Amino acid sequence: MDDVLITGAAGFIGSALTAALRAVGVHVTAVDDLSVPFWRPHPAGLQIRDVRTLTPQDLEGTDTVVHLAAHKSVPGSFRDQTFEHNTSADRHLLEVFTASSARRLLLATSCEVYGQRHGPLSEQTPLQPRSPYAAGKAATEHLALVYRPLLGPEQQLTTLRFFNTFGPLEGSDAVVPAFLDAAAEGRPLVIEGDGSQARDLTHIDDTTTMLTTILQRRPLPAVLNLGTGRTTTVLELADTVIALTGRGTIRHDDPRPNEITCFTADMSLYRRLYGPVPERDLVQALADTRLRRDAVRPQSATAAS
Repeated sequence: MDDVLITGAAGFIGSALTAALRAVGVHVTAVDDLSVPFWRPHPAGLQIRDVRTLTPQDLEGTDTVVHLAAHKSVPGSFRDQTFEHNTSADRHLLEVFTASSARRLLLATSCEVYGQRHGPLSEQTPLQPRSPYAAGKAATEHLALVYRPLLGPEQQLTTLRFFNTFGPLEGSDAVVPAFLDAAAEGRPLVIEGDGSQARDLTHIDDTTTMLTTILQRRPLPAVLNLGTGRTTTVLELADTVIALTGRGTIRHDDPRPNEITCFTADMSLYRRLYGPVPERDLVQALADTRLRRDAVRPQSATAAS
């Protein structure tokens, strides 16, 4: 595997992928502007810079760019400039990549682009975003369509739709760590709405395994789901966390605006191209996340994340 540049390399998925690739001897250039503060350790040699300052010359010697940098809060995107920030960064990177000698760009989007749909979501499902964050990621996918005909003969571009990746170094604004932290600290597990909303929960180690597999193969598909194909309701997740930790109560709060009923990845394309999908047992994955999170999370992490 050739040199890789990762943006958002201090983020949850970015830091895990950086560590996984370096562990197998891949040279990784790690870039992050640290605009989202967190207690996670930074990758060694991190370049602290905004993605929008990158130039084609910065990609010299790089074979593959994995663009993970983003502001990702769905509810927060109704209040802040998430749409504007993410789309400007994504457009800039598309322009820089197109003008560079790099050969591959993996561009992170999200299952949120699908919106309110039923059944497993294939890559051909029309997009129907229901938040500014999702609309920004849908815009990025349309930008990818615009830039793809401009690529050089050796260049490839794919968009990766991530489904609810979780793990020990994830921020407490996400549902799995929020529930685990609440149980550990004796606070109620807060469910927004009735808890019937279902999510395709994918452990970070499974996500990095899939990403590493993709990076080892050529060519790339235009769009690819990264999930498990299984769903768990938020209420089931809360009950599992309570059973796992032996403590905790549930409190219901107001539902999110434009809440999505269900996200389930259709992983048929991944299986056809890359083989079996890593599908870690959810209870084991939660137990692993709990143990590793408790081992590294500072006591003040809830306030800091």
